[in-house]
Amino acid sequence: MAIEFKLPDIGEGIAEGEIVKWLVAVGDTVEEHQPVVEVMTDKASVEIPAPQAGTISEIRAGEGDVIPVGQVLFVLDDAKAAGAPTRAPAAVAAPAAPVTSGAPAAVLPAVGGQTLAFKLPDIGEGIAEGEIVQWLVAEGASVEEHQPVVEVMTDKATVEIPAPAGGTIQRILAAAGDVVPIGSVIFELQTGAAVAAPAAVPVAAAAAAPAGPPSAPGATSAPVTHGKDKVRAVPSARRVARELNIDLTQVPGSGRGGIVRRADVEAFSKSAAEAAPVAPGRAGSAPAALTAKKSFPTMAIPVGDRETRTPFRGVRRKIAEAMARSKYTATHFTVVEEIDVTELVKVRAQAKEMGAKDGIKVTYMPFIMKAVATGLFRYPELNSQLDEATNEIVTFHFVNLGIAIDAAQGLIVPVIRDVQAKGLLQLASELNEIAERTRSGKIKPEELSGGTFTITNAGNIGGILATPIINFPEVGILGVNRIIKRPGVVETPDGDVIEVRQYMNFSISVDHRLVDGASATRFLVYLRQVLESPGLLSL
Repeated sequence: MAIEFKLPDIGEGIAEGEIVKWLVAVGDTVEEHQPVVEVMTDKASVEIPAPQAGTISEIRAGEGDVIPVGQVLFVLDDAKAAGAPTRAPAAVAAPAAPVTSGAPAAVLPAVGGQTLAFKLPDIGEGIAEGEIVQWLVAEGASVEEHQPVVEVMTDKATVEIPAPAGGTIQRILAAAGDVVPIGSVIFELQTGAAVAAPAAVPVAAAAAAPAGPPSAPGATSAPVTHGKDKVRAVPSARRVARELNIDLTQVPGSGRGGIVRRADVEAFSKSAAEAAPVAPGRAGSAPAALTAKKSFPTMAIPVGDRETRTPFRGVRRKIAEAMARSKYTATHFTVVEEIDVTELVKVRAQAKEMGAKDGIKVTYMPFIMKAVATGLFRYPELNSQLDEATNEIVTFHFVNLGIAIDAAQGLIVPVIRDVQAKGLLQLASELNEIAERTRSGKIKPEELSGGTFTITNAGNIGGILATPIINFPEVGILGVNRIIKRPGVVETPDGDVIEVRQYMNFSISVDHRLVDGASATRFLVYLRQVLESPGLLSL
């Protein structure tokens, strides 16, 4: 049996890919998961593996060709097809659309009335295992093709894995909270005799293998349905629709062939909220909700259950594992410096007005980021890592700053790259954009790696001092605390005077294996010099 392998949808917004290099030739025999072709998109270069063992009978795209998602790349003759086994080869699924850094989807041969053993797919280079966050179906449940079945979390992202075909969930072989290695069978799917998963359909997010020509950019169309009015939508769109209680059949799709994407659901929800009728009232009067006397709920003490138990898994457990690894590997040492930021407050106010003209929100962080970047070039031992495999200290000649973001799912650290080469307004713009996507869950996996130093800022929440834990394997992290207004002694030509000044504490934790306390202190002293006189940042 021949399997036509189509270029899968390997990332939200990705419409095409360029063939970089074929790793096999026509007539070659390949093993399951063996890399076949390297494809480059706007977001990453990935190696696409063989969905199962067989022989490459056709290659339908040349190196350098740019082909759309859904076009056939190669044809694989299944070496086992002649035997027509009762148990189909283990199906290999792909991640939901948001994951762009991992290996893309495989394909599923036509099936009918068979049992598919579904393996946890390889959803990213270097990913060896995944944690089962929650099952979206139960044993015995009937599912349709592309319906989300299970939510899995890796070090890179959380994804929903869809059913490769319509049928019944016969067995679930991993419980919520289990950490299972790539390639492990996590459920068995009994397909119905009348149900067939078409050959050459990538088992990916529901947006894969679209029918019809691609839509024009920004265009929307009625949602595409198949089967029993089943709307074709990417898994993330289905999840958001469930959370917002939105009927997907009412959402126009902007994806290829009218497929509904997450952005379509969010836009539909926003337009519905704006169109909601407003309760009548006197013109110019405040809404009743704002003028009514506020009542506060009584905090009743529950009778019976006096505690709530939540499974320790998901992002919270990943954060815990990373913190423990850092604390018990890197030898932490913390230094604190008080900085008079009175002049910085004035300069930031001016920059805020200037940035507002271009729609850019300017906070104190761009100034701190710029100061940190220049300081790391003066004290490069803080911008390094220990390669324990080769027993070498790697010193970086660029600054990629991780910025700790307080998101709903936990503390997430996206990375802003080459900070040393960017101006304050550009840094402010990038910081605003990446923070917004992090909090909305739209950050890409590749944006969470590659940092050389991290800044964590709890000053907007509170706290005057912190001893932050290093974002291992980096060797340093800067803690930024809140600004405090109080009297201070200022030197003038006429002598010392007392004025109302503004102060901020900076605390840096370093890995004492690579960084001495003296270097950490000199680094903080440099930050004090340039932030107390912000004009020095231009030097």
